[in-house]
Formats: sequence, C-alpha cells, structure tokens
Amino acid sequence: MENMWILGTAEGESPSVADVVAAFEETARLLSARVAAMGRTAVFYVWYDAQALQLRCSTASVTRRTLPFGAKVDPDAPLAGIVENYLSGFWPETDEGFVLPVWSVDLGLLVTPVVGSATCRTR
Repeated sequence: MENMWILGTAEGESPSVADVVAAFEETARLLSARVAAMGRTAVFYVWYDAQALQLRCSTASVTRRTLPFGAKVDPDAPLAGIVENYLSGFWPETDEGFVLPVWSVDLGLLVTPVVGSATCRTR
C-alpha cells in the first residue's frame, strides 16, 4: 500500500517514550506546515491498537471530536500515556465503558505550534 509505512528499531532495541513522543510531535509539526501550504486544515491522530500490538497514526479532514472510530474516543489523551501502553504491551479492558485514548492535534493555518498541546498549526 502506498500510504502505509512501518517503522521499527533494530532487534533487541527499544525506543524511549520521550523519543517516540518527540518523533510524533515533529511529524505533526511537519504535516501542519504541508497542510497549511495547501490552505487546508486536518487532524493528525495517534492511538495504540492493542489487538495488533501496533502504534498507529493517521490524518483526516474531520474535527478532533469526530475522529473516524466505531468506539468511544478520548481525543485529548496524552501522547506519552499512549506510547507507554504500546511499549509495555498493555492490554486494556474493552468492556462497554471502554474509551479509546487518542492523541490528536489540529493541523493547518494561523496558529503557532505548541508542543504537548492539541494544536499544532503553522502561521
């Protein structure tokens, strides 16, 4: 698939939470510049897919409150917590009350990027 990338580390190596968080924040910053250059807005979001044991990310032309998931979503979840769950292999309880933690940031026009916030736009 053209739009799928798989990233990893050498066998036996494990990145730190801080390294993974920094990589996603930098990705959001760079994507925001590209989206702004197109005169558009979008949302970049990251979640841990426990069934696949994968950390996933995507972009969508939706709002942070209308992310394309069938489950209930917390779009304000801290990225470090999501990464910690992934690195530790955490398996969440998925009962009726399950809420999927998702780190999401707005991309696009006219706002200065703020690391650790839900807004990552360029001027």
